[in-house]
Amino acid sequence: MITAVTCTGDRPKCFELLEDWMANQVVQPDQWIVVDDGKVPTAIKYDCDYIRREPKKSDPKFTMLLNLDEAFKHIKGDKILFIEDDEYYAPDYVKEVSGKLDQYDLVGIGRSKYYHLPALKWYKHRNMGHASLAQTGFNKNFFNKAKACMNGDLFLDIRFWREVNGKMADQFSLPDSIKEYESKDGRGFIFDDFEKSIYTGVKGMPGRNGIGIGHNERSCYYPDKDNRVLKSWIVTKDDYNKYLKVREELS
Repeated sequence: MITAVTCTGDRPKCFELLEDWMANQVVQPDQWIVVDDGKVPTAIKYDCDYIRREPKKSDPKFTMLLNLDEAFKHIKGDKILFIEDDEYYAPDYVKEVSGKLDQYDLVGIGRSKYYHLPALKWYKHRNMGHASLAQTGFNKNFFNKAKACMNGDLFLDIRFWREVNGKMADQFSLPDSIKEYESKDGRGFIFDDFEKSIYTGVKGMPGRNGIGIGHNERSCYYPDKDNRVLKSWIVTKDDYNKYLKVREELS
């Protein structure tokens, strides 16, 4: 059983797109938990386990950990995928990541691809010791470790990957010719999806600010001439056109 977990709030356009990406998955999650703490409740059209967490004055600036803590109480699946509301998930994403969780306890996509939509700029990172949370999944064997990792700063993904890769999780990279890495204890697996793109970290989307430097235009260094990179990373024409429409609305 596959459970997808999404934290959202005050990102209506992002969530509208995410519902499309989820509807297009060739392997559907059995459960989709959506925790919403926006000032305005998110309109939901997709079948999901919707949890409304009313925002409080005492909430921190970024509430992801609070929302995930609530989501963890409702997880039914033995494979858990983090699905973030402002990212792109190609139709094979759930299939590819969940399938690898049959063999590994923690799975993610390395060499993160960032695309800043308003600026039409891109960047590909070199990380192969950890994956961003939005590109990470785990199975029931890792569940208690995942819960224990909830205590700490916002960089939950790093804590996950330190559990299997130690300090190497922080800055570990590999030659581009090596497309995957298995942790020394055999529990973790990171792979590069560059040849068959199934995920893109889309930055500069409308709505509430995200966590991390990737949302700053300066983190995406390379101009995308004729949108060639965007076309190669957003794998279907309809999805690509939806992003172009969002960019027009942002202009």
